[in-house]
Amino acid sequence: MTTPPDNAPANSWRNLFGHGLGLYVVMLNLGIALHAVDVFVVSTVMPDVVRDLGGAHFYAWSTMLYMVASIIGAAATAPLRLRFGGRRAYCAGAVLFLLGSIGCAAAPSMELFIFARFVQGFGGGIVLSRSMAMVGELFPEPLKKPLLALISSTWGVAALIGPALGGSFAAIDFWRGAFWFNLPFVLIFLGVALSKLPADRPQPGPVPQFPFGRMALLTAGVMSVGIASEGATLPARIGLIALALLLVFSTFLLDRRGLNRLFPSQPLSWFTTTGTGYWAMFLASMTHTVIGVFLPLALQELHGQSPIVAGYMMAILAIGWTAASVFTAKWQGRMVIAAMVCGMAFCVIGLAGLAFGVTSLSPYAIAALNGLVGIGLGSSNLHVVAAAMRHAAPGEESITASSIPTMRSLGIAFGAAAAGAIANAAGLTDALGEADVARAVTLVLGWGTLAPLCGLVFVLRFISLLPRRTAPSQA
Repeated sequence: MTTPPDNAPANSWRNLFGHGLGLYVVMLNLGIALHAVDVFVVSTVMPDVVRDLGGAHFYAWSTMLYMVASIIGAAATAPLRLRFGGRRAYCAGAVLFLLGSIGCAAAPSMELFIFARFVQGFGGGIVLSRSMAMVGELFPEPLKKPLLALISSTWGVAALIGPALGGSFAAIDFWRGAFWFNLPFVLIFLGVALSKLPADRPQPGPVPQFPFGRMALLTAGVMSVGIASEGATLPARIGLIALALLLVFSTFLLDRRGLNRLFPSQPLSWFTTTGTGYWAMFLASMTHTVIGVFLPLALQELHGQSPIVAGYMMAILAIGWTAASVFTAKWQGRMVIAAMVCGMAFCVIGLAGLAFGVTSLSPYAIAALNGLVGIGLGSSNLHVVAAAMRHAAPGEESITASSIPTMRSLGIAFGAAAAGAIANAAGLTDALGEADVARAVTLVLGWGTLAPLCGLVFVLRFISLLPRRTAPSQA
């Protein structure tokens, strides 16, 4: 790999796109964009899908199965890389995403549509996971933070253009076009990956058996939390969440003894940078999910905003996240520590402000608090991810990076399920009475404040575990 010239700052944006790295940057962000844009596009066209194919009772399953499959795909990436090599695993994920997109576009029934969504999600999870792993594998240390900031920007842009793109296809009564639209971009991605990625080889010698048992446990756990998030009675929700916690935690325990691991060693430990960093990422995902699930409802039902306006008010979180990531990407030393700590503190302040003021503040004040949470997440998350990758256990650099999307997605899944259970307990019904909505959203946001508060604790612990010689200057 080429190195930056001596007359340029090591972490400059120019170096990120120069010296033979620019094509890799485009490829990684294109892979992430395929997954990110699809998430926002499909939520916009789903009403048209149901009108055309029927199967309204499967409405929520399209998103849920995609989420479940993407978590499983991301978790399977490390064993797949071990068996087939990184480039083959990466391209296989893209092919599955392509086949899933074609299946969705051509689906004659809702049952086949949601099956294709599962295939698409599984492939997208592999692509997302391998993209994160290759941040560490292909790029020198000084360029990782700028690249991670650019990846955050990709998610932010997806949040802005995804609904508009989906709405455009819905406006011309051609929802299938939202899936055909993926094809040229996947083919470009595959062409670049096949022609430019280094041709690594699978692990020499006998390869440990694929961890089907642990994958089945994880799948069952994620399915349980997914079903809990999509609607059930309160006792059923609580039972499903408890079952999901048991199954997912069992997966982590069994994985520690496995030869072909899904996760790095000690991924939940209070005593390692990987464990505390993963917890911080998990809780950050819970934070934005709690807001994303119920704040649009409050904006529409309590403040009279249209779905489009409410959607773009919600996008302010993504804009704040992106802006903060880019702005702080080149920070060094104590500024990095400040970004991690103050970022999570901003999340606590923003979410607490929403909990206290969601019924009384103006929509613009609500949007501003939402943006504050986004700024906090962008400031903290970027540096936690970069430091967790940098300080991974020796030999676990790739699996630590590739497991990050799994931890984030688990945070989203459990955050949605917990928010639904709290709203259910608060008496939210299909009638969406104003008093019921106000009470439910206030309680969800109030209890949700515990997520960034706990996240702040884990960030402080994470910082304390960084090596003394690097914590002040290279975290």
